Amino acid sequence: MEEQKEIQKQFRQQQEKYAYYIIALCVAAIGFSINKTIDVPLQLTQIPLGIAILAWGASIYCGLRFLRYVISTLFSNNAYFDILQGNNPEIGNHSQLIKAATDGIIQAMESNSKTASKLAKWQDWLFIIGFVSFICWHILEMYKNTI
Repeated sequence: MEEQKEIQKQFRQQQEKYAYYIIALCVAAIGFSINKTIDVPLQLTQIPLGIAILAWGASIYCGLRFLRYVISTLFSNNAYFDILQGNNPEIGNHSQLIKAATDGIIQAMESNSKTASKLAKWQDWLFIIGFVSFICWHILEMYKNTI
């Protein structure tokens, strides 16, 4: 049982590190893109770059929201164990209140988990869309410069 808890803890830590890593990559990519276009007049060929920046910005948003849901779920999980152990002063040891509170917390955690999973998937897809759009923009710029 202790090994399973340790594996779950490591999984959660790696999942959070991954989200932070994607957020950092998106922030760096946006900064790089802005730096590459300093003193460059606005042109239609920059549309893919704009799409990339929007996608990376949305990826950052999804990643931050994902982390908020993870934190909320962990808080709910802690409250769940407090209630089960009778450590919640509002619930005490009343079996009906414990049942109602734990059922509500379980529903909230399941909802949070589903939402967090969707946000993590969107974070990944938006990062990839941004990357592909940036490559398209770069190819367009190379083509434009060879003409």
